[in-house]
Amino acid sequence: MEERKTRTFWSPRKSTFLIVTLVFLLIFSIGFGFSMLVSVGVGHAVILVDPLTKSTSDPTIGPAYVLKAPWVTAVDVYYATDTFEDTIACFSSDQLEMQIQILVRWSLNPDKLKDLYSNYPRLNYKQAAIESIMAETIRLVTKNFTALQTIEFRDIVRNQIETTVRQEVDSEPSLAGALTNFEFDLRNIGYPAKYTAAIEDKLVAEQQKIQADFEKQRILILANATAQEVIIKASGEAEAKVIEANATRQAIELVLSSVGQNGNETRIAELYLWVQALQKIAPDIDILIVGSEGTPVLIPANSTKP
Repeated sequence: MEERKTRTFWSPRKSTFLIVTLVFLLIFSIGFGFSMLVSVGVGHAVILVDPLTKSTSDPTIGPAYVLKAPWVTAVDVYYATDTFEDTIACFSSDQLEMQIQILVRWSLNPDKLKDLYSNYPRLNYKQAAIESIMAETIRLVTKNFTALQTIEFRDIVRNQIETTVRQEVDSEPSLAGALTNFEFDLRNIGYPAKYTAAIEDKLVAEQQKIQADFEKQRILILANATAQEVIIKASGEAEAKVIEANATRQAIELVLSSVGQNGNETRIAELYLWVQALQKIAPDIDILIVGSEGTPVLIPANSTKP
């Protein structure tokens, strides 16, 4: 009778139930243990929030592992470089609508993460604070410039927007000074199509005017240079003629002095000029024979040749 009871106690059904229960407990224990171990990656931090004690821990900076109770929430916060990009509609002082495209970069100060989480439990500070600061600040700054000034003084507009945005971000209490390595990039200022076309036409007209002024100056310079060239050339020719005339006069005087005063001075001068003209017309003739009152006279046409 006792042997039968022992067999009933160690029946296969009960053994199977016991094994399944042990396996379940083992799996539960492993899962429970993993649920209390949180991995923190590079560039991330974890803040533990305990709803029972209503406490918030200081952030744990990754890479690291954090143990927590099952009821404690592990809030992951990315604190490395983050960005915000948007196109903001605003108006110039002359009421022209512009579309300003911006890109902002920043990092979060790990020492300020707990305060930032306290102000933004859903970590939506980008949409709740940064976006509104950007829109309001840019709209206030652009009201100080006309549309044309935003084109001519783009760097000044950009620097003023960046400076004002940085001041507003630093002074925003809800951000608690958490933003560091703040960078602002004004990527583009978009204008209405009609205004852009008008600006392009204006620039083309200005370029054409500059080109016309340049051509005018070039023509005046060339004309002045040509006039100066003509004057210099004419002056040179006149001076050359004077020199030539003086040389001819001196030559005639030498000829007349050699033949003496015989009453034929005019005729001799005419013959000399005639010979000079023939030298220019026929420079290859070496000797000319000229008859004077029936008497042949030999006159060398080129005195430089032997």
